[in-house]
Amino acid sequence: MIKNIKINISLFYINIIIYLLSIFNLEVNSETKIIAKSGDTLIKISKQYGVPLKELMYKNNFNDATKIIEGEVILIPLKNKDSKNEHLSHKVVEGDTLYKIARAYNVNLKDIIFINNLSNDSYLNLNQIILLPKGAIYNKKINKENIKLVSKKVFFHKTTKTEDLSTIAEIHKISKEEINNLNKLNDAKKITSNIKLKLRENKSMKWLKYGSIMVNWSDWTYFDGNYIAQAKTKKNTSFYIAISCKKRALNNTLNNSYWTNWYFPKTDFEFILINDFCDEDFKF
Repeated sequence: MIKNIKINISLFYINIIIYLLSIFNLEVNSETKIIAKSGDTLIKISKQYGVPLKELMYKNNFNDATKIIEGEVILIPLKNKDSKNEHLSHKVVEGDTLYKIARAYNVNLKDIIFINNLSNDSYLNLNQIILLPKGAIYNKKINKENIKLVSKKVFFHKTTKTEDLSTIAEIHKISKEEINNLNKLNDAKKITSNIKLKLRENKSMKWLKYGSIMVNWSDWTYFDGNYIAQAKTKKNTSFYIAISCKKRALNNTLNNSYWTNWYFPKTDFEFILINDFCDEDFKF
């Protein structure tokens, strides 16, 4: 009799333990806080609690899901059964900038900055996870480099050293004969340094307004991998502006006619200028 009672009590406790374990393994159905243990990362916690990694990162304002976070208080978000409401994410690769990511997913840069608690000039680390606003759609066409679009807008090539004419023609997707004819070179094969070559006919000066400046769109010149054009301020002060499509950065000579350091765009018109020149295929 006593033996049977002991067996029943043992079975009772076993059932209790099984029940408690089943509760622990259930997906979190309300927001709760935990303290991260030794060796914990957001990836590990995401798998343990059955919540989306991107939501976990968003709730806790973390950019690195692989970082050891022992001792940190972590908010476990409500599991959202509607996957359409989850944030998309982007893993940073070499050459990424916030603007490039925003452009690739057709979303507002300011939204990316806000939900990731970043700034315009934030440095991105390789493999860093960037949360994206709802409605983000990856656009492969926008994300690919398209040299032809840039070439259409360049009217001049300025040499920095003695350059082979064949190389210059290949850069701009035109023939050597065209360059020879436009510049009356008599079939030259090499061009010495500091020479400005015409690449195509520009019928008239075309000034376009970007925010507080005007840019002479008929003056774009290729120079050592970058692009330079005449510009002027509202007060009609002339200067030169430069664009690096590779870096998605700008430069100018507003500082006493000297070039500054390359800087990333901060205003809407600077983003639009880079986008128009480097990516958009439009006619004037």
